[in-house]
Amino acid sequence: MTKICYIIGQLGKGGAERQLYELVKGIDKNKFNPVVISLSKGGYWAKEFRKLNIQIIELHRSGNREFLRLFKIVKLLKAIQPTIVHTYMFSGNSYGRIAAIITRVPIIIASERNLPVIGKDKNYYMICIDKLLAFFSHAIICNSFMASQSLIDVYSFNVEKVFTVQNGIDISAFVKETKSNLQKKLAKKVVGTIGSLSSQKNQILFLDMAKIVIESFNRMDLIFLIVGEGPLRFKLEKYSEDLGISNHVVFTGESDDIPNILKNIDVFVLTSLYEGMANVIMEAMLSGLPIVATDVGGNSELIIEDVTGFLCPSNDAKSLSDKVITLLNDEMKTKSMGQLGKMRILKEFNLERMIRETEDIYIRFLNKKRL
Repeated sequence: MTKICYIIGQLGKGGAERQLYELVKGIDKNKFNPVVISLSKGGYWAKEFRKLNIQIIELHRSGNREFLRLFKIVKLLKAIQPTIVHTYMFSGNSYGRIAAIITRVPIIIASERNLPVIGKDKNYYMICIDKLLAFFSHAIICNSFMASQSLIDVYSFNVEKVFTVQNGIDISAFVKETKSNLQKKLAKKVVGTIGSLSSQKNQILFLDMAKIVIESFNRMDLIFLIVGEGPLRFKLEKYSEDLGISNHVVFTGESDDIPNILKNIDVFVLTSLYEGMANVIMEAMLSGLPIVATDVGGNSELIIEDVTGFLCPSNDAKSLSDKVITLLNDEMKTKSMGQLGKMRILKEFNLERMIRETEDIYIRFLNKKRL
């Protein structure tokens, strides 16, 4: 049985953490023995990992750059003796790969979970570190073809080391008939977004779009739902007041019941500045919702233009509002897009495919090294 050590920066409620959880949960335990190391303590997914009855190790974090943390990972890898180290997130990719190099782990694999853009998700020095460590890596797995192509074309990564495994989604939570946390729909028409209240998700643009729709649509029974928590919540609440639309905007905070939240939404909008492959778009499509999203990262790999949703230029509130108004005014189109999107997710973005493709990469290098 092949021992795999997964190293990730933290286990908070994020997309990369969720994809790792699903991979570890579903991986063939007859072939692979997973161990998870988190470079920070706690987080939503930490307790979920413990339920899987696998070894999970959480390290204390006291700063962004800690040599002590590197020494701890080196010590752990010497004790665990994995055949494969697979790292996630920038800190996991950095500390984890350096430790794997020091301890001479046979197979070193990193993950790129966003479309790497200097000045957005990464600084120049981060790209330099990634390029240096890529030299010692056997594979870099990206979760979108756009991210893979960017590593090759923009940053000159070795094409033979770059692989694409698009995200997968667990459909079980979306087929259960359970009572909604919102009890009943907030309004006749609800436009919603879900994500951390952070600069990446750019909910300022969502509110700018909302103002245009409210002024153009001229309906009182219209609500804009913002689901999530984060450092920009106060700023966003204040901005909605400044725009004069606070009566039409509802901030729910973080929710553990996304499937039922989505049942209360008519049109789903994502205004991110950058993405890898957004889990929340897959969730919304699986819930039968049409999508209006910025054309960034892997969004175009999920959304078929004018079939399952619309893609708009980044930071273009007018374009977003035009598409939202189109959908609010056309229930047949809204329903058709939602159903086609749901079929697409069920067919092409299931968990089994994501897990199998990842296992195939492991087996490829195990065979290559005759391990």
